[in-house]
Amino acid sequence: MNIQRWKGTLWLASLLAGGTLAFSVYSFLQNQEELAQEIPEDVIADVLDSVKKPEEQKTDVVSYENVKRIFFQHDWTGKEKPKPVAATGDGGPVTKPKVKVADLLKVVAIKVDTSRPENSRTYVHYLGTLATLNQDNKAPILAIGQELPSPHKDIKVKDITAAGVVFAFEESGREAETLTTPRAQNQIVVVGPGGLIQPPSRQEIAGASSDLAPYHPEQLVQVKKNEFQIGTQTVQDLDRDYSRILSQDVRYSTYKNPRTGQTEGIKITHVAPNSIPAQAGLSEGEVLKSINGHRVTSVNDAIAYVKANAETTDTWTALFEKQGREFTRTYHSPQR
Repeated sequence: MNIQRWKGTLWLASLLAGGTLAFSVYSFLQNQEELAQEIPEDVIADVLDSVKKPEEQKTDVVSYENVKRIFFQHDWTGKEKPKPVAATGDGGPVTKPKVKVADLLKVVAIKVDTSRPENSRTYVHYLGTLATLNQDNKAPILAIGQELPSPHKDIKVKDITAAGVVFAFEESGREAETLTTPRAQNQIVVVGPGGLIQPPSRQEIAGASSDLAPYHPEQLVQVKKNEFQIGTQTVQDLDRDYSRILSQDVRYSTYKNPRTGQTEGIKITHVAPNSIPAQAGLSEGEVLKSINGHRVTSVNDAIAYVKANAETTDTWTALFEKQGREFTRTYHSPQR
């Protein structure tokens, strides 16, 4: 098809479109008054009534009895739940099942005051239904005569001794229970009028100085020379502020043997007074060489080793050197 035919076809199509548009405008103008009239409501109603309505879908309705039976009377297996045993005899209340104190709590630490027993305390960790009562920063404390939290108010602390904590029951005829710490040598402290007492049966406390501060299991304390018990709060402080502690409370540098030139540890160049490193016995001029036999060449190496073994190790023996003399310090992890 040549260009002339294309032009003719386009002109013809344009004339047809223009003619159709002109006819539509003319028809609208002619019927404008009729189109502007409102349709009577009865005509609209007749049109709507003439439309065939679809059939309504039937909805199944579950009776409340079935809902109650499935959701309240049956357990997850579809079987009926066991019915509670009715009280027998004179219609009195059903006997409350016995619960062992060991299932409700574990004793974390004990402080015994022989001169004023009312000041004796036991630090505990609640278990089971009482676990929500554990405090974030320190273990809950119980004193002599104090009840356990509800619903176990029938259990009281009868006595706190170096042998353990004695719990008594309101139920007549039931024998008292005595609980102690899993690691009693590190978690029991006895004090008297003159200060700290060293029970011969407690080897770890036997070497403690009489001027040591009262024992608090949440704090770092010195058990004896070059031996320390790490507190639960101390661990939380280290986890939260270890970056600040390593940058402000203690300063260090890589230590190289002047004879061989080899890296042999971390040299402490500064320790802030009253800081956690100072409380742990660190002092300026010491060189940390190993932890539990693992050679330490950098702070990152020491941190990585401790983190990797924290779940399986309770005692940490650190080898130090100062002025050519080697010595060790021992640190005990908190009760888990």
